[in-house]
Amino acid sequence: MVGEIATPRDDVEALSCGEALIHLLEQYGVSTVFGIPGVHTLEAYRGLTHSSIRHVLCRHEQGARFAADGWGRVSRAPGVCLVISGPGVTNVLTPVGQAYHDSKPLLVISGAVSADSHGHGPIHDLPDQRALTAELTAFSHRIEDPKELPEVLARAFEVFECGRPRPVHIAVPVDVLPQVTTRLWRIESDRTKPQADGAAVSEAADLLAHARTPVILLGGGAVDAGPDALRVAERIGAAIGLTINGKGAIPSSHPLCLGAALSFRPVSDLIRSADVVVAVGTEFSELDWWGLDRPLALQGRLIRIDIDVAQLDTPHPADVELHGDSAQVLAALADRLADAGSRDSSAAEARVAAALDATQWPTDLTDHRPLLDVLEHALPADRIVTADSTQPAYAANHMLPVECPRSWMMPVGYGTLGCALPMAIGAKLAAPERPVACLVGDGGILFTLQELATARDLGLALPLIVWNNDGYGEISDSMLRDGIEPIGTDAAAHDLVAIARGFGCEAATTRSMDEASSLITTALGRDRPTLIEVRS
Repeated sequence: MVGEIATPRDDVEALSCGEALIHLLEQYGVSTVFGIPGVHTLEAYRGLTHSSIRHVLCRHEQGARFAADGWGRVSRAPGVCLVISGPGVTNVLTPVGQAYHDSKPLLVISGAVSADSHGHGPIHDLPDQRALTAELTAFSHRIEDPKELPEVLARAFEVFECGRPRPVHIAVPVDVLPQVTTRLWRIESDRTKPQADGAAVSEAADLLAHARTPVILLGGGAVDAGPDALRVAERIGAAIGLTINGKGAIPSSHPLCLGAALSFRPVSDLIRSADVVVAVGTEFSELDWWGLDRPLALQGRLIRIDIDVAQLDTPHPADVELHGDSAQVLAALADRLADAGSRDSSAAEARVAAALDATQWPTDLTDHRPLLDVLEHALPADRIVTADSTQPAYAANHMLPVECPRSWMMPVGYGTLGCALPMAIGAKLAAPERPVACLVGDGGILFTLQELATARDLGLALPLIVWNNDGYGEISDSMLRDGIEPIGTDAAAHDLVAIARGFGCEAATTRSMDEASSLITTALGRDRPTLIEVRS
C-alpha cells in the first residue's frame, strides 16, 4: 500500500539527513541535479520533491555525470549528480576522471552501505568506495553524522570556487540518510582565491613593457580571462595562442588570435621565438603540442599564471611565477602596463596572419573541412558545440572558429567516448537560449545513445550530427599506418535513423553537405532532438 505523502513546511525544523542535504544545496545556489533514484538515495529524493532544485532523470549514471559536466562548463557553476552506491558510483567514474583531467567543478553525491553491513554481502557494496573515488577527486568523504554536512559542503565549494577546480565525492550511508536532524545551514567560508605577489606582478609587467615579440598562451584555466588577456595583448602587441580547452577565451576572428593551432610548425615557431611568453592556466599538456617535429623549447623569458601553485614550474619552470586567478592576475598586469601606454598592435597582427597563412593543414584534417563549414554556417555565432573522440572533431579542434567562451567542449585530454550527447543535454539546459549541437562518431554515440530518451523527454532542440564510417575509423586508420590488419574496429549501429526514431526523435541520413546544413537549421527549431547521420 502506498504511504501518505508528507509535505514539509518551511518552518519545520526536524528533517531527515537527506532532506537537510537538499536544503543545504539550495543555499549554495544549486538549481539542477542530474541522476537516477535508487533505494539508497530515497531520502534525498524526498528532499528534492519539496525543493526548488530541478532533477533531470538520465538513463545511465555515466550519462548523468557527463550531463552535469556539460551543465557546469556552460553555467560556470559546479554540476551536481546524485547516484546510488556501488554500481551508481562505478558508472560515474569515467566522467569523474574526465572532470579531474580537465579541472572542472563537479559534485557527486552518492549513497553508501551502512557500516554494520559493509563486507557482509549487502546490495551495492564495494570494498572501499571512498578510496576508489579519492583517486579521481579533490577529496572523497563519507558522512557518518548529519551534522558533518555543512562543513563538508563548505569544503567542497571552497575547492570549486577558490582553487583549481576538481570533482568532489560525498557519500551518505543508507542508515544515515533517514536520521532525523535539525535544519542545517551553510557555513560561510572566509577563504578567497590566491592573490599574486605585487612585486612579481611588477616584475612581469616590466618584462612585458620591454618585450618586442611577446606571446600569450591561454589554457583551459583561462577560458574566462579573455577580456583581460586582450587588454594586456593590445597594450604590448602580443599574439594570443589557445589550447584546445582554451578555445573561445578570445574570439577566433580577433586579429591577434592564433587559434588552437599550437601543434603546427609556423605557429609553434612563432611561440618558440617570442622574447617573452605568458602562459596562463595551462599545464603545457603534450596533447596541445601533439605532432611537433621537435620538442617545444622556449627561447625567451617565461611568465606563468596559475591558480595551482604546482603548475608554475612544470614542465617549463617560470622566470616569473604569478600564483592566482587568471582573470585577476591579467587585470592587475593590464593596470600596471597602463602607465607605459598602448603599443601599436599592427606588427603582432602581421606575425599572426603570416603564421596562420603559412600553416599547412594535413589532409586527414582538411578532408573534414566541408562538414566543419556546414557547422560554421548552419549554426549561429553564439553556438555551443560538444564533441566526442571522432575524426571531424579532431579537425574541429584546430579548424572550427569559436567566438564565445565555454562554447567548444571536446575533452581531448581524457579522450573518452560517449561524452558528447549527454554534455550537450547539460549545456542546453544551462543555456536554453543558445543553439547547442553535438558532433559525434557512430562508434562513440553507442556509448550513451540511451540519453536520446532524456533529450526527448526534455524537449530539447538538439541537432546530433553523427559522422558514420561504420565503426572506429580512426583506430582502423592507425592500425593500417602501423602495418596491422584492422581487427575489432567494425562497430556499425546498422540503422541509427530507426533507433533514433524509436526514441521519439527526428532522424535523417545524408551524404550531401547542403542537405546536412538544411537538416541542422531545421533541427534548431524543433521541440525534440534530431539525429543527422552523415555518411562518409
